[in-house]
Amino acid sequence: MKERLHGINKFATVIETQKSRAPLDKILGLNSFNMDSILSYDPDFFKEESEDGVTKKKHNLDLVQSVGVQFGGNLHAQWFNMFMMDLLRERAADLYRTKGLLSFHGQGDTKFVFQGVHEQINFGPADKPWKEGEERINKFVFIGKNLNRDELTKSLMECLYKEEEE
Repeated sequence: MKERLHGINKFATVIETQKSRAPLDKILGLNSFNMDSILSYDPDFFKEESEDGVTKKKHNLDLVQSVGVQFGGNLHAQWFNMFMMDLLRERAADLYRTKGLLSFHGQGDTKFVFQGVHEQINFGPADKPWKEGEERINKFVFIGKNLNRDELTKSLMECLYKEEEE
């Protein structure tokens, strides 16, 4: 198993656990997707290789950008899920990091969060619910290359739940 894990990520530290218990200081707050630390481990991180191992091109660091989108309201869960599936299918290689805070129609006071690296997305309820009277704000951050803020904003806004849909 360790060999297989290192085949996926040769820089990852393997932590052996008992019944899924791991020391929290070994898994939280590591800044594991920090561009400076990645480049110190793997200076070729931004090189693309063809199947024959020949370097095709080097990524331009100037293309890496952060796009934040924020708006109020409740999201339609099915439409948001479809948006994320389409985004990951079409743009996973361009997305280095994603994260968000979400409010869904029909989920009461449950606040949702997601975070991801490329196509690996973790999604679930936040530790704390929406407070009474707290404005339901959806917040998204996308870090990657060739990101179109207007396109992302428009697509996310189309995921808003509309009362006439009932």
